[in-house]
Amino acid sequence: MRAPRFHGIRRVFLAVFLALGAAGAACSSDFTPRSVLADLRVLAIQASPLEVGPGETVTLTPVRLAPPGKGATITDERWSFCPFSVGGTVGYACAVPACEVPLHSEGTPSGDPVLGVAVTADPGALAQQCLAQLEAQGGAPPSVPSQLPQIIDTVFRYVATASDGETREAVQLVPFYLDGAPAVRNLPPVIQEVDIGGQEVSNGDTGPALGPGVELEVRVRLDPASIQSYVDDAGRTIEETLIVSFFTTVGRFDYDRASGPDARVKLKHDKIGANDSAAQLWAVASDLRGGAAVAGPFTVPIRR
Repeated sequence: MRAPRFHGIRRVFLAVFLALGAAGAACSSDFTPRSVLADLRVLAIQASPLEVGPGETVTLTPVRLAPPGKGATITDERWSFCPFSVGGTVGYACAVPACEVPLHSEGTPSGDPVLGVAVTADPGALAQQCLAQLEAQGGAPPSVPSQLPQIIDTVFRYVATASDGETREAVQLVPFYLDGAPAVRNLPPVIQEVDIGGQEVSNGDTGPALGPGVELEVRVRLDPASIQSYVDDAGRTIEETLIVSFFTTVGRFDYDRASGPDARVKLKHDKIGANDSAAQLWAVASDLRGGAAVAGPFTVPIRR
């Protein structure tokens, strides 16, 4: 049986996480950490399924937040698709701009503060359309195959715009298998439990208060059974790595991410504004292969 190839995607996601960590470590305390939600954010793009074969569609749903505390809303959400990119070093730019096509979103911004406008598409059909278009124009350039390869990492690009003019872009890679998707597909991590200060919380709950000199442990427990094995480019069978990223609107974490399945960080009473009465917390679990799960928001009252 042909083994799914994910090592390249994992390497890309891991490089992004490491780069973010290095950038955070290099910044002084005057800079706002990436874990602090002070601007428009795309926390995750959730794809279902995470990999597809011929004739199969994928639905992608963005989890995004408008700039907090500014009264801004999400006013525009756009999707586009490209079957062949030039790689992550240049933001997965389309290898042939003519093949990057806009996608019709399933609805318009409804004011939902979290879930954005979803899109459903058939990556294989769109890739074939690209090749047919290039053939009609005289053939594909050297950077694009004349026929679909066995596996391609198709690129879905999402751009959100807020009412204050701020924009944010996110990319989701969806592997397309010409001979059909693997029998065992990649699945997103499963968040079993979230605890704040020793108190279990569900989405929308309020946790313990954060006061001066207090550090609240924020703990995310992932289902160990959701850790999958896969075969990398070298033919080795390895377990995927689960990472949890933490976000807050108020306060500071000692670290902005931790390894699963038992991920723990501490929220500190630091950089609290005069008008800050509560923090909104989020957690995003990733398998570094395109799968993501989101938990939140959780409210943490602020004490003076």
